[in-house]
Amino acid sequence: MKIPTRRRQHGLRFNITPLIDVVFLLIIFFLAASHFARSESQIDVTLPEATHEEPAAAPQRLVITITPDGVLHVGSRSVEFASVDKMIVSGFAEHGNAFEVHIRMDRSVEYALTEPIIIACARAGVRNVSVPVLLK
Repeated sequence: MKIPTRRRQHGLRFNITPLIDVVFLLIIFFLAASHFARSESQIDVTLPEATHEEPAAAPQRLVITITPDGVLHVGSRSVEFASVDKMIVSGFAEHGNAFEVHIRMDRSVEYALTEPIIIACARAGVRNVSVPVLLK
């Protein structure tokens, strides 16, 4: 085995060549961008006027929460299915296709409790029905 005769240098050396390349590319980019910005402002044009329209109304939504014991909640109050059905019908009658129904439920709730709500939405004509789930 040959023993190295040269002493090793201890210390850090920084290679700044890639840094210099990036700085030069940024300089070229900003020079080109400033040239285009100056050339755009030299041409005088009369801009068109936009009409003022009211923004589209936010969708109205009814959030129905089903607890593990099978109780329906709208907001912070517990309700019966008959009143939920009336809320769905009146919400769709008032807001049309902008009406949404969100059904939140505990993972232990069976589908048999959500099915009547989905059917009530279908009868009323509500197309935006969602059941949020947790993806893993």
